Amino acid sequence: MVKLLTEPQIEDKRITLAEAAKMVPDGSTLFWGGFGYQRPPIAFAAELARQKKRNLTINTCGSEVDLEIMAGAGVASRFEIAFVAIEALGLANNMRRRVAEGKVEVEDYSNLAMAMRFLGGALNVPFMPIRSLMGTDMVRLSRFRGDKKLKIIDCPFTGEKICLVPSLKPDFSIVHVQRVDRSGNAQVDGIIGEDIEGTRCGKKLIVLAEELVDESEIRSRPDQTKIPAMYVDHVVILPYAAHPMQCHGYYDYDLEHLMLFHNHTKTEEGWQEYLENYILGVDDHSAYLDKIGWDHLESLRAQKERGY
Repeated sequence: MVKLLTEPQIEDKRITLAEAAKMVPDGSTLFWGGFGYQRPPIAFAAELARQKKRNLTINTCGSEVDLEIMAGAGVASRFEIAFVAIEALGLANNMRRRVAEGKVEVEDYSNLAMAMRFLGGALNVPFMPIRSLMGTDMVRLSRFRGDKKLKIIDCPFTGEKICLVPSLKPDFSIVHVQRVDRSGNAQVDGIIGEDIEGTRCGKKLIVLAEELVDESEIRSRPDQTKIPAMYVDHVVILPYAAHPMQCHGYYDYDLEHLMLFHNHTKTEEGWQEYLENYILGVDDHSAYLDKIGWDHLESLRAQKERGY
């Protein structure tokens, strides 16, 4: 008797944004995806603030509005990063204030050093070698954490000095992508940054996606599936998850709102007003988008026939 093969059951990994944020306990360590203005998971940062998460450690090469939200709202107390700013507009006011107040600790690395730390975690090795830090003051000033930040050793093969940085294996990896199917195959267009290494180094991976697509569409462009389902634990479908930043091929950054945000953060009183009006004072991401206005959001939509 011939036994017919049947299609395997596909696990549906979709959850809500609130459910995803609720999974993150206080004190957790997170890899934070995106690259500057591109695909930062800002909606996740806002939801962490609404749920009053505390004492998180954020690992990323660098980001902008999302880090400002988490520093300003008291969500994260430690950042291991290469940079933070609101590029083209100015400095990260919330971060500067919280560091000066002693409420936030920042451990700085170069962009390459952070990327190597994520790669080391993805490879499941305890450290990674890097040569470029050897010419910087980061070596001289590493007394802050001593050998736990970086270490200079004699190479066992050549005898030359080489710098080692500790690998990272955070509790969660949070990334934002363009498209995903219900089993978690995620596609990324445009700049990828460190998201491939970052999705592999975390113990659990939560993916935020602009849209849910059928598996057949994913299969039609397999080269764009940068994050296969085997790595993904949970999927959140969330249009405009990066607003007021941008998502390649979907929408541009919202300069008007970025200027409003940055101007509000110049003072603690202004920041608290923004926090209440746009984050704590709305029920969820959908209510936030309603407040921004759908006509305005639609004006940011990419014109794909023009290449962006």
